[in-house]
Amino acid sequence: MAEVIFLNTRGEIRDFNTGNVKSYIKKPEHVAVQSYQAPQEYFNSLSFQKEFVNSLGGEQNITTLTSILADIIDQSYYTINVSDYVPIVTGEGNPWSYSLMQWKRSINRNDVGNRLANLASNASQINSNNVSVEQFTRPVINWVDGISYNIFQEKTFTSATQRMDYIAELYQGRKEIWDLDVQEVSMYGCAEAGLEGLLTQSAVNINTTLITKKLSDMTAAEFNAFGVAIVEAYRANCFRTAYPDTLIIPEDDFIALGKQASETYQNRIRLDVLEEVLQKTTGNKNFKILPLSYAMQSYNSAITGLNKDRYVLTRQNKNSLRMDIPLNFTVTLPNSLDNMTYNSAAYGRFTGVTAIKELETLYFDLTPAST
Repeated sequence: MAEVIFLNTRGEIRDFNTGNVKSYIKKPEHVAVQSYQAPQEYFNSLSFQKEFVNSLGGEQNITTLTSILADIIDQSYYTINVSDYVPIVTGEGNPWSYSLMQWKRSINRNDVGNRLANLASNASQINSNNVSVEQFTRPVINWVDGISYNIFQEKTFTSATQRMDYIAELYQGRKEIWDLDVQEVSMYGCAEAGLEGLLTQSAVNINTTLITKKLSDMTAAEFNAFGVAIVEAYRANCFRTAYPDTLIIPEDDFIALGKQASETYQNRIRLDVLEEVLQKTTGNKNFKILPLSYAMQSYNSAITGLNKDRYVLTRQNKNSLRMDIPLNFTVTLPNSLDNMTYNSAAYGRFTGVTAIKELETLYFDLTPAST
């Protein structure tokens, strides 16, 4: 009697009658290969069902040396609270608009003498066009992701010995993808969609002379002078119209600022000294210094326009700098065409980061050549 073999779902060669794995270096002459697609009878067999359940991890042999733990091991990612770095505006505007539009007002204030009335003249001396209002828009992109599962996967984990909600883990994992995507776009933007991020604003000015070495590598005298010089550089950049309230620095330099401030002040660390100087010079006791791995040259080397340590002095105000999420993360109910396989989509819409008042953000770059 000819032996019939086929491939199972794992690509293993199985015996049709027993389901046992066959290992042939060369197919023997007595083996009849009718098809390498498993017949339906095997999919209905107990052997296949056991194999399928075990492939999901839903049914495993429990011995005195085996114990199933309740904790699920999550993959770790670098995460930040994005709203600490960029003002996030959620739910404003039409959630389905192609773009978001706002009005921006500016004034042309020339010499005050141009607006003084001459009472000795009958001619009208009223100046006009000193105030202009213009619109600016920013595109909104669509985000979508789906998950699918079948009734076997759902029922296996609800009835088996595994202490895990398989479907809930799929949903939670997809939400994490949304969070990480929004986080990355907020920092680097998205080149494919033409979006800019906090670190990639083309309209923001770049200072390449103030920071010539990492803050943690400065001498005590250089470090003391830096805190005053960086605020003055910002004030000059925005024509003294605003004060910064946030300094973002590469994370490795932030951590290194934990060393003592100087031999004279051994009980204080540089980070505390710098924060106190910035709070005093800006008149803002809530001024904060934040670490950011995205700002590290070793982290952003593949990003166009970066490949350097970038320090950012900015102002946390939605009318100065913002990212919009007009349609937040939304999940559809699972649907099925055959009552066997279920699909669920999630979607949302967001913009990149927009520097509305670009002069109120200033970059300080330390290129690899400067280190």
